[in-house]
Amino acid sequence: MTDTSAEFFPARERRSRRILWLLRALAGDPMAVAAAIWLLIVVLAILTDSLSLLGDNRISLKARNLPPFDFGQSWTLWLGADALGRPLLVRLIQAASTTIGIAVVTVLTSLIGGTLLGVIAGYFGGIVGNVIMRICDIILGFPTLLVALFGLYLFGPSVGNLVIVLAITRMPAYIRVARAETLEVRERLFVDAARVFGGGPTWILRTHILPSVAPTMLTLASVNLAMVMLFESGLSYLGLGIQPPSVSWGLMVAQGQGYLSSAWWLGFFPGLAVMLTTMSFNLLANWFRIVNDPSQHWRLVSRRR
Repeated sequence: MTDTSAEFFPARERRSRRILWLLRALAGDPMAVAAAIWLLIVVLAILTDSLSLLGDNRISLKARNLPPFDFGQSWTLWLGADALGRPLLVRLIQAASTTIGIAVVTVLTSLIGGTLLGVIAGYFGGIVGNVIMRICDIILGFPTLLVALFGLYLFGPSVGNLVIVLAITRMPAYIRVARAETLEVRERLFVDAARVFGGGPTWILRTHILPSVAPTMLTLASVNLAMVMLFESGLSYLGLGIQPPSVSWGLMVAQGQGYLSSAWWLGFFPGLAVMLTTMSFNLLANWFRIVNDPSQHWRLVSRRR
């Protein structure tokens, strides 16, 4: 009986070295570190909300429009309270789970669907590929926000409709990139060798094409996270996104705009949260792009020096 445990040590060692290298590369970019710390704080806050560890969020007219930075109050009131006396910090955390959750689900939906359709269009081509690309051209012919406004007005504002509309409007970008990558990869020698040795289209797509296009698609998805968050916040601000009693950052900005002269914090802190989170996603997307591009590794090395 042979000892197979030794076979896993090289792979395990490579993974550990890869993780260590990524951590060193991240440490070499201060802006990416700050972005990662902010996103970690947001994720921990969302987990705290999901575990029901936050403080009381009931209406309290005594705390109506309570100003921020009164550290003598409960920690949930350190950022003040809204027009109904609800702690603004708790509301921000609850809105974070809604806004980021919608962005993640939308990006995953458009990433999976767009990548599969793009790979099919690029590998097989023909009538199927032409139909897919013409549909993409039609969708890209209209502004994303206009299509989202029309779709939500037609089918009604809800979380499900918001995810579907945003996923459809973002999917053409994934399709076009995946198709371009597939057209280049399918002409490589290792794909020709797989065909010669009897590999079927499904096996070639799963084994060779998809792993080759995955890094580019993941980089595009990381960039789209921030864009989808902005679209969701804008639609909620216009009243066609998240509806009360649910809450999102865009909806909080819309609710706070009427109090800018008397309670500026009601609209300022949700807007600040949107700005910091989208900026963090963009910074980490840029870092991720450099990490996955061998020709750009010198930037990380020079930063560490």
